[in-house]
Amino acid sequence: MPILALTPAERQKIVNNTLGTLRVENLSPSESLKTGLEAYVNGQKTTADLLNDIQSKYVTLRRG
Repeated sequence: MPILALTPAERQKIVNNTLGTLRVENLSPSESLKTGLEAYVNGQKTTADLLNDIQSKYVTLRRG
């Protein structure tokens, strides 16, 4: 489903569920993730954008 097919309220519910899962696991989102999630709710980023942001920050390319 394209991001624009979801309303901001629907996207906010998804974000709230995600943050709730983090709390259950005693984890907290980084400031950059909070900013990204806010952009997602506002329709400025997709989940693919968020995933790319996280991967570029934490995943290193290994060549063997």
